[in-house]
Amino acid sequence: MNPQDASLSVAHSELDEHDQHDRLPQPKYTGRSPLRRAGVGVMAVALLATGGLTACKNLPATGAQPRPTVSDQPSTSAGPTASASPIASASPSASASASPTKSATTKPPTSGGGGVPPTYTVAGFPAENNTGYPKGLAGDTRKKVTLTPYTGPMTITVAGTVIDGKDINGHLEIKAKNVTIRNSRIRVANVQAVTSTDDNANLRIEDTEIDGQGKDASTGGIALIGRTGFTLLRVNAHGSGDILRIDGTGTVQDSWLHDPNGVGSAQHNDVIQSTNAKYIRILHNRLENQHTQTSCILLKADIGSISDVVVDSNLMNGGGYSFYWYDANYKITNGRVTNNKFMRASGGGFWPKGGYYGTQAFSASTMPQWSNNTWNDSGQQISP
Repeated sequence: MNPQDASLSVAHSELDEHDQHDRLPQPKYTGRSPLRRAGVGVMAVALLATGGLTACKNLPATGAQPRPTVSDQPSTSAGPTASASPIASASPSASASASPTKSATTKPPTSGGGGVPPTYTVAGFPAENNTGYPKGLAGDTRKKVTLTPYTGPMTITVAGTVIDGKDINGHLEIKAKNVTIRNSRIRVANVQAVTSTDDNANLRIEDTEIDGQGKDASTGGIALIGRTGFTLLRVNAHGSGDILRIDGTGTVQDSWLHDPNGVGSAQHNDVIQSTNAKYIRILHNRLENQHTQTSCILLKADIGSISDVVVDSNLMNGGGYSFYWYDANYKITNGRVTNNKFMRASGGGFWPKGGYYGTQAFSASTMPQWSNNTWNDSGQQISP
């Protein structure tokens, strides 16, 4: 067993008592997580590094959507602006302004939801043919890539390393700045695919598929990518208990993150999760969670404060609630949630209410700026 596998084994054993919030009858949010400040210490650092820590405790399970603890109105302070601009993309991607409707040539999931993973595309949003490594699929304007086996080091220590066109099996530990992974595929089993722990790493993952192969055996859920200092562009990631963790700084854009799953039944699946961060950009992605818990995006200030958040022009489908904005041991502040589309069963999504219980759950003293968030099938505004 290598050191990474050993640390994961510790992480998994620490999570055996993970709270099964989805089995409880509407637990009341208390503003405190079982993760106490004094108890975070070394274990939290290790769990964050491996992707084994989750923040799904004390979240609503059933019934009425929780309301903010202080105010139910969006913050009047101006949200971040200049830094929220989408990253320039060398490869063409779908326009964020395109109307998200089902393709006329593809078949949607079974009517009424039921957690059937979609195989169709949604006009204007990332899909199989414009994310991941270019395979020459119909409609993909990128040059087809033929992968070759990766034989380089799994711990990257040389600044400026470029991994291009490679088929990678196993966990990559990023210990250098300005590393680029592009036009590649990474496959793992019960371990994180890419780990970066430096806020200033400037790691870029572009046009790459990341596949957990459905072999995550953890209780809490292993995030395929984590935890800070990265930018993801046109990434297709799927097949682990969680998909992406941003704890520190992170940007994900024009990507398809979907089908969180593992071999156990106790995981609280999140597509994107953060428990402490100082810069988050989630821009024009397709985020899909076929489970009745937990989320497409979970922002919950468990380990530290969360601030400077922009969630703009995404398509969200499924989860318990699709979007969570939560205080816990710390506060979440300074956010903007704008121009997002939510899918529901009547428009080809998993569940009639968007998420199984609804589109969003708020429990925080400071609310994000919330505007122009709509149902994708009708364009009807969704109130905060």
